Amino acid sequence: MNIISKNIAAEMDARRNEAKAIIEADEEVNAENCLALAKLLKNDKDFGLAKQLLGTARQHSLPERLNPEVARNLRHQHALCTYKDGDTATEPALDAALEILGSDPTDSLETSTDQETLGIAGAIHKRKWEIDGDPRHLHRSLSYYERGLECGFADNGYTAVNAAFVLDLLAMEEAEGADSEHQSVAADALRDKAKKIRRDVLTKASELLNGAERVRLAANWWFLATVAEAHFGLGEFEQAGEWLLKGKGSNPDGLPDWELESTVRQLATLARLQSPDETLTPSHPAFRTLIDFMDGNVAAVRSGFIGKVGLALSGGGFRAALFHIGVLAHLAELDVLRHVEALSCVSGGSIIGAHYYIELKRALETIPDQDMSREEYVRVVQNVMQDFLAGVQTNIRNRALLTVGFGGGNRTVRVGKLFESEIFRRVKDKNDGKPRLLRSLNMVPHGWDDPAKYGPFHPKRHNWRRSAKVPVLIINATTLNTGHNWQFTASWMGEPPTFIERSVERTYRLRRLYYDDAPVPHDAMELGQAVAASACVPGLFRPIVLNRLYPDRIVRLVDGGVHDNQGIFGLLEQDCRTMLISDGSGQLGAVDDPPWWGIGVPKRVNEILMAAIRRSYYRILDDRRRSLRLREMMYVHLKNDLDVKDVTWIRRGRPRGKHVSEPEKKTSYGIPRAVQLSLAKLRTDLDRFSENEAYALMLSGYRIARQEFAKGIKSVPVSNAPAVQWDFLKIADILDASDEDQQFGAICEELSCGEHLLFRNWRSRATRFRGLFKRG
Repeated sequence: MNIISKNIAAEMDARRNEAKAIIEADEEVNAENCLALAKLLKNDKDFGLAKQLLGTARQHSLPERLNPEVARNLRHQHALCTYKDGDTATEPALDAALEILGSDPTDSLETSTDQETLGIAGAIHKRKWEIDGDPRHLHRSLSYYERGLECGFADNGYTAVNAAFVLDLLAMEEAEGADSEHQSVAADALRDKAKKIRRDVLTKASELLNGAERVRLAANWWFLATVAEAHFGLGEFEQAGEWLLKGKGSNPDGLPDWELESTVRQLATLARLQSPDETLTPSHPAFRTLIDFMDGNVAAVRSGFIGKVGLALSGGGFRAALFHIGVLAHLAELDVLRHVEALSCVSGGSIIGAHYYIELKRALETIPDQDMSREEYVRVVQNVMQDFLAGVQTNIRNRALLTVGFGGGNRTVRVGKLFESEIFRRVKDKNDGKPRLLRSLNMVPHGWDDPAKYGPFHPKRHNWRRSAKVPVLIINATTLNTGHNWQFTASWMGEPPTFIERSVERTYRLRRLYYDDAPVPHDAMELGQAVAASACVPGLFRPIVLNRLYPDRIVRLVDGGVHDNQGIFGLLEQDCRTMLISDGSGQLGAVDDPPWWGIGVPKRVNEILMAAIRRSYYRILDDRRRSLRLREMMYVHLKNDLDVKDVTWIRRGRPRGKHVSEPEKKTSYGIPRAVQLSLAKLRTDLDRFSENEAYALMLSGYRIARQEFAKGIKSVPVSNAPAVQWDFLKIADILDASDEDQQFGAICEELSCGEHLLFRNWRSRATRFRGLFKRG
């Protein structure tokens, strides 16, 4: 890290330490100093600490000594930082922000004419709509913005252009519900009203720029940005670009990064609203305008148009992990992995997800952003495939059972050690065989320590500028204490606040904590142990124990699949707008004669509960996709395109069955149905998988991803380079052959026996013998 960057990092640390000291002092404070310090924290996107500081200032400032204007600014900034704080549950944070805004008895939200109050209230309700899709929030947002618009131009037109923006959102909602052959008249009326507001803004701005305040306004970023947005919303992109550049040049010290990002995202969303059926590329005038504004940084502008992309890797033991490799291979081939900003993993998905993450970390820390080509991502996945397959052959499950059986101890802890020694240690990075700690997984991309003005790298704050995103790794487990989701990341561990339904749940939350604040030995949590916790199947493995972490409590963690086996929760919490979901889990199968006594009944009940959770999460995603809160989704799973038949009851006096036409022998993605069904039934375990089993799973994931990505994802740019000759494709020729082929038959036999944990070779030989006997 160079001297300038070190100085900036030291300044940021000093600001944070000053803010923490004020918060912890619990005594009277200087409100104006707190406002100034909070502004610096905001510029560094540290909204959480700024929120705490402003809350302290409001609590410990004597009202009789507080200037009314300062008190008003404290209230506004406290509300703003509260709803922008990403470390707090979103919906409670939004409600808290509204409560702060309405806390002044002389300025009720229902009657306020303060444009700053109205602007923040409008933004909060717009955010509420983004979360739950309830159009009432949009209408409430519009009412606040329109009231601000009626109060004049003192806010530089902020409430006016945002009223127009919400009108476009409402028009989109109307158009979605309209007959596809007839554009909604109501939608047209809303768009016309938005255009009128923007034209009025431009007229008023022109008057002001010819008046007495022209010098002040010509140097006011927010005023110039408002004019630019009005032009942008009218499709006048060239004029919008001129005003954006004027606004950027009006600030000699440069605009704070969060203001640049919010501007790009707002205008990119506006462009999408105007062209809902068009995939906007860098050749589009709106895209080009923003590229010029960002000094040619195409990646930053593309981030605004795409939004945050998340990848979820489900549980399902080594079977799921091998299936995920095929999915990763196709995404690498398309050059899509560079856009992934959140990687949420469960159980078997955590094993391969952690392996992929540390291999990617090695690449991103040694290769400059501009040189992270498609070939580099392909190389990362190839390395993962080869090393993981070699690690799987060591039969981790049996080694853990035998070691613990003879030597005593916790087999879950032993499995975590084996994940590190047999899989993760194969990555050729600088770890040098030492235990890999979670806190050491924070990435500093190659070259990031050079730009002085951005400071130390943080993926949530700085990813938007990069072409090759640094994903946030989320390893999901389940807390037996509370039943909540528990997450391990490179920065913290604990139960996230999002999606805990306080209205129907009164269970306490084990607050997440950063490793720097964690007591010994939890500050040195190992990656292998986090993955073992995520893959700790109840009954087969003992829970991972975290003792002396919270007062009077012993935390016990089990498989993340108990709470959410697809890893969807992590992507929702990270506010991903495009989701790529690879589901290699064991799906519920029908049973002709269900168990009726003993352990078979609770086992079947547990499978039913898991299937119900899986369906519920899918419905949440589908609902978000339909309401456009989720822009695009790819969902691949092992039973894609397999036959589903309804069973007709036995009718009196009629035959018990009738001839049914023979289904296609191959799925729509080119895997024989019998093979795909066998793959879906393969064991979800941590023992050895043969090369045929492994390659068949990879091929399945690869081909399903190829089909489902093309169907579901349109806005994420892809590479048109030739397909990669992956190692697992060698099995494709066999599986694509006729079912009369001898090799094809042998692989089918091997896969059909692969669902059993024991005596698979014996079963395969017995199957082959029975076949010979029948032919004889």
